Amino acid sequence: MKPLGYLVNYPANQEGERGVFYDYILAANGLFIESKGKLLSARIPVDEFTVRGLAPLEPQVNLYHGRIPHQLFDLSVNNFLLDTYHERYLAVAWKNGYSLYAPEQTDKEGSVEYMMGDSIILDLHSHAHMPAFFSTKDNEDETGLKLYGVVGKLDGVPVVKLRIGVYGYFYPIAWNDVFDGSLTGAVESAEIEEVIERYDL
Repeated sequence: MKPLGYLVNYPANQEGERGVFYDYILAANGLFIESKGKLLSARIPVDEFTVRGLAPLEPQVNLYHGRIPHQLFDLSVNNFLLDTYHERYLAVAWKNGYSLYAPEQTDKEGSVEYMMGDSIILDLHSHAHMPAFFSTKDNEDETGLKLYGVVGKLDGVPVVKLRIGVYGYFYPIAWNDVFDGSLTGAVESAEIEEVIERYDL
């Protein structure tokens, strides 16, 4: 098999050759990338456009072991709140269950260095007092098949932003699609953006 696959999403079936790492799929509503890993699978849009005669596709994320317990997110935010002036890193790993991975790390101005762990399904880092956003450096570093998150505005109500990454392509994902239970003590960045749009005169 080839490293990358290329398929066309016809109404009756998909035609083409699948790859080892990921596949590009041409659909009625654009170009998608699809990949299956050890902990999750994902299909997200690369570019949106119209192709007549093909069938459409929808974004899809499947966590093989189910959603992550919300308590791990709560613990992460509490950890970040211990130092609201520096960027910190935590992750969620899988080994017979989800657990929090907290490596030794070195703070630098606007960044943090750490040792990458095994079987990580979610990378999560804080942005101190800054908004929750993914920087150009984040885009350069986050090149795996994984969930990524950032928590900002630690000087007030923490704001979380999540996305799925598929080898350098990204797609926003809701908190409830990643974690079980209810989001408490923080808000999603999408909620903030909706309020801004609603009251932006």
